[in-house]
Amino acid sequence: MISLKSHLLIVFILSFLAVHIPLLLSTVNGYLEVCNPYLDGCFSISRSSRQPISIFVFKPLMIISALGLYFLWPRLLKKNSKRIFIFIGQIGSLFLIVYTFALGNDGNLYEIMRRYGIFIFYVFTLFSQWAYCFSFNPIEKEFFSRNRKLFYLSILQIIMFLSSSPFYIYIKNDGYIENIYEWWITLSIIIWFFVNFLYYNYDDR
Repeated sequence: MISLKSHLLIVFILSFLAVHIPLLLSTVNGYLEVCNPYLDGCFSISRSSRQPISIFVFKPLMIISALGLYFLWPRLLKKNSKRIFIFIGQIGSLFLIVYTFALGNDGNLYEIMRRYGIFIFYVFTLFSQWAYCFSFNPIEKEFFSRNRKLFYLSILQIIMFLSSSPFYIYIKNDGYIENIYEWWITLSIIIWFFVNFLYYNYDDR
């Protein structure tokens, strides 16, 4: 079995490539305009990933990444007394697979699969990441000195999550703002695994 550090790195690399290679392919091949979705909110991750060619890269990479994430949670949270978050994280991973399978297909059923699949993935994955981070005793200064960036990243995620809610629930005609939040929240989830990789000290084989 690979070490936990390597497992974290693999999940980071696969998910990062799954999101950004389709973006590059969609713009280079002229299917989408060249822009910076992190700043302009010009299109969503779903739109950049379902274009011709791009979708054939996105789907296998994202499904493999989701499977890697599914098996990562029991290893990452096994010492956490709140083991319920292992299952929450795994459920989020399964719904990411549901979303990925539905992407690029037409019909009401596929639309429901995409909408709820990605929503449950975001919420459940974020909650599991926060459970890992905040399960440590804050009195143990060693945790904060070793993983301070991970802690701050989780705080940033919470701020983005709360500040984005009005745009998704109440405010209309704000698609570009929702897209910007989507890209940044997704990036924060992905980077969380890389930061954890950098600061994880236990060689769990």
